[in-house]
Amino acid sequence: MHIASIEGLEGLTLGRLADALHTSKSGIQTLFGTKQDLQLAIVAAASEVFERDVLRPAEQQPDGLPRLRALMSLWIDYLETFEGGCLFAAAASELDGRPGPVRDAIALAVGRGDALVRRYAELARRLGELPPGTDVAQLAFELHAMVLQANHDRQLLGRHDALTRARHGVDRLLAGSRPRRDPLKSSPRGNRGYK
Repeated sequence: MHIASIEGLEGLTLGRLADALHTSKSGIQTLFGTKQDLQLAIVAAASEVFERDVLRPAEQQPDGLPRLRALMSLWIDYLETFEGGCLFAAAASELDGRPGPVRDAIALAVGRGDALVRRYAELARRLGELPPGTDVAQLAFELHAMVLQANHDRQLLGRHDALTRARHGVDRLLAGSRPRRDPLKSSPRGNRGYK
């Protein structure tokens, strides 16, 4: 996964992996069969890491904004998991125009992450933690954009503050989404009149 995050899924061949592991190419071929099988195994393994490090811990948080905030924070942390940054972001850019099973596996993994952000945002909206008119699809788009930009800035531009900036951006998006409270409804007296 580290090699694929740096050199791309296309750059990860059976021979390259054999060299990195100081073993024979035939030994690697026995395990994976073809380059495509190796690539699919890498995507599956990276998905398991994402689930272990991001999804499961986020699910331990209370429903609504706490869970959405945890998901985004853990996702930003995940950008440091592999030497080359987010394997999915790199592979999506590498394979987005190439049809085939590996591209489909990347699209499925990325789609799951996007759907989860939407689901958590929708739940926060239903719980009243986001305004009723919140465009959940737009919010999810912007939150995902923060992660992608952080990965880009960190990996391509060498900006050491990229993850911090992404956290600030996420905080600003979610803070700006809070519904305004009606002071009379939040008052212990409610809407009762005064004499």
